[in-house]
Amino acid sequence: MSYGPHTIIEHQAQKLLLRWVPKWHEVFYDPERDRFDERLTRGFKPVDLGYVRLLTQCRQLAIYAHASTQKIAIPFCPDLKRHFAAIRRDFYVPATGGWRFSVKPDGSPADSTYDLYTISFVIFSLAHYWRATQDEDAHQLALWTLRFIDTHFKIQGQPGYAEALDENLKPLSLPRRQNPHMHLLEACLFAADIWDDPLFRDIGSNMVALFFGYFYNAESRTLHEWLNDDLTPHPVKGHLVEPGHYFEWVWLLKKHARQSGEADIFDPVCFHLLDWANKHGWDGEFGGIYDELNASGEVVSATKRIWPFTEALKANALMLKDDPLIRKERKLRINEMIRLFRDKYIEERGFWTERLNRDLTPATDYMPGTTPYHVYFGIIETREILRARGKSMSWMPAIFEFWYTTRRRLSLWVRQVRGKVSATG
Repeated sequence: MSYGPHTIIEHQAQKLLLRWVPKWHEVFYDPERDRFDERLTRGFKPVDLGYVRLLTQCRQLAIYAHASTQKIAIPFCPDLKRHFAAIRRDFYVPATGGWRFSVKPDGSPADSTYDLYTISFVIFSLAHYWRATQDEDAHQLALWTLRFIDTHFKIQGQPGYAEALDENLKPLSLPRRQNPHMHLLEACLFAADIWDDPLFRDIGSNMVALFFGYFYNAESRTLHEWLNDDLTPHPVKGHLVEPGHYFEWVWLLKKHARQSGEADIFDPVCFHLLDWANKHGWDGEFGGIYDELNASGEVVSATKRIWPFTEALKANALMLKDDPLIRKERKLRINEMIRLFRDKYIEERGFWTERLNRDLTPATDYMPGTTPYHVYFGIIETREILRARGKSMSWMPAIFEFWYTTRRRLSLWVRQVRGKVSATG
């Protein structure tokens, strides 16, 4: 029996909240160091890379904070304040108001540069953490962090923000990218939703202006990834594009439009982005979304990471509003993506293959701590989009929820019994 997108996504969300999220927290969290591990093997053992990144800590905190606010039969209650305190302890630099890139296992600095992409996720995670805990320190830190970015990452005479700064707050000489600006927009959109602060809205609007002024080529309908200091296409890498970022921009432009009170204002561009990525990014022979193309739509890197899948789910769900034939095609694409996601990327337990080869065989044997962010928000946001279109008419989501809740409770009971037996043994 086949089900529609509503039913399929509801089922995935139930598995996500009841099983995957608690399992991720259990295996990624290191209570001795009070941090989340950077990477796990397929055997769920930590991989010692000699460092842990701020990015990993922020993404992990964000999903657990968000999950703790969801109404589910078995509440998820991690110690969010402890996680927040550990991140602040290890990565915040009071002398500058910035956040270092990474630390060594003993907590000493590993890389003390200030990275725009990473620091954007500080704001993103603080917003979700505040909504779960109402901890006012998070609000103040988010504001200070945004002011830090707006003060120190500006480049004299150039648009946008620097890629990264050294320890002395001087811009590093690096190719510039649209990607950090995109995630700064994401952070500002969520922060503005939660705190309704004009500073978040203003900088978010500035990022959208950069998209239309520099990142997006309306004539070719392509999105530039690699840029010069003046945000013109990079001479060596300027032809490279990533379909996954097309899908992300659809989501972010639509969210920004809703915040501004003009929900459909960017729809023509969003349709172009989505159609281009669906047409050129999808592998018609094996399925899956290519990691990298050129501006003409030719494949540059035929491997297929997991994260573009979850971004494509959100984007296709958002744009289910044009003519019936295209709407039907997009629903079928969502169903096809979920099928491949279940069959090739993720296990029933919630562990995944990070990257596939073109023929969908595994290309990696490890799991980065940054990836659950994509999986979690991709599924949860897609569920919210579809719920906003109306309730599922199928009775299967209720059966799935009962089944998963029963299994989860039984699993927890078995573990408690084993723990008691072991303690008295």
